Amino acid sequence: MDLPPQHTSYSANSTGERIKKSPRWDSDEGVAATVGTIMALLVFLAFMGIFTNQFVPVWMSDNESSHMSTAIQQFISLKSSIDVSISNYPNSLVAPSPIYVPVTLSSAGIPVFAGPTAGILTLSPDMLSSKTSFNLSYVWTTDGVHAYKIDSRNDGHAGGYLELYSPNRYFVEQRIIYESGAVILNQSDGEFILAGPQLQVRNVGLVSSPNLVVKMTQVSIEGTNKTIGGTGSKGVTAELQYANTVAYLNNFTNNSDTISITINSKHGIAWKNYFNSTMESTGLTYGENWTVSSTFHATGNDLNDYYTVTITLYNVKIFDHTVAQVTLSIGELGMI
Repeated sequence: MDLPPQHTSYSANSTGERIKKSPRWDSDEGVAATVGTIMALLVFLAFMGIFTNQFVPVWMSDNESSHMSTAIQQFISLKSSIDVSISNYPNSLVAPSPIYVPVTLSSAGIPVFAGPTAGILTLSPDMLSSKTSFNLSYVWTTDGVHAYKIDSRNDGHAGGYLELYSPNRYFVEQRIIYESGAVILNQSDGEFILAGPQLQVRNVGLVSSPNLVVKMTQVSIEGTNKTIGGTGSKGVTAELQYANTVAYLNNFTNNSDTISITINSKHGIAWKNYFNSTMESTGLTYGENWTVSSTFHATGNDLNDYYTVTITLYNVKIFDHTVAQVTLSIGELGMI
């Protein structure tokens, strides 16, 4: 018996079901997906590059600038509190109140993109700061015969400083210093005194025959030599140990009517400019009533170089001289 012919689409053992073909890979769709992913990454990286190269520096510069403004305010607050305490203390039997001021060492950072800029706080007390001193020279007699000389060996000496160094990465690098009763700002393009010491010079005589009244306070910083670096805030405590004011009246012809103030400091340019601007505002004549000179001392190490600045006042009739000794200490907040 003859078998019916097989259909051309079936094999001998076929079950009669049509064979399913595997799907074909569309190469055009794969390429499009890959290119789309790469383009998305490029766009993301472009925006990330713009953010890190443009916005992060501006943002961090603003953070560091804000930090320096805050630190300056804190140093000014410390100086003002010490000045008020000194003014209230001379010849008083009342113990002064301790002064506490937090000092912010670092600027704020940007999470993920930039960390905070750390700072360094240094306390260098008197006697350890050989390149920082405030010396007075004045001769006075009580009876026209017995002379008393104020100089660097007695009440005419003061020294020591507190410094915050901020090695800013985006804003200008700066140092803030409390020294000899003044707050100094030092940066790469110059330095100047933000708040001067307690010093006043005025003429109570005639222009042709001046009689100067000089009031001055010398602040000496005591304590333990210490340096703290890092981020966050640290505490500074100031305690006034002693303050006394003596009024010297030049009644005798053999008294000296000349006062010389000599400052040894790394920041001599700031001191010289301060003395010049202060004396020019009094209307007194340079060379006749006052002079200012400065000398630079190179030690071979930029960190140890310093200046000697001397201001000389002539025709001094009355000299009110205040001496103060302040103990500073620095440490963690609440752990000084």
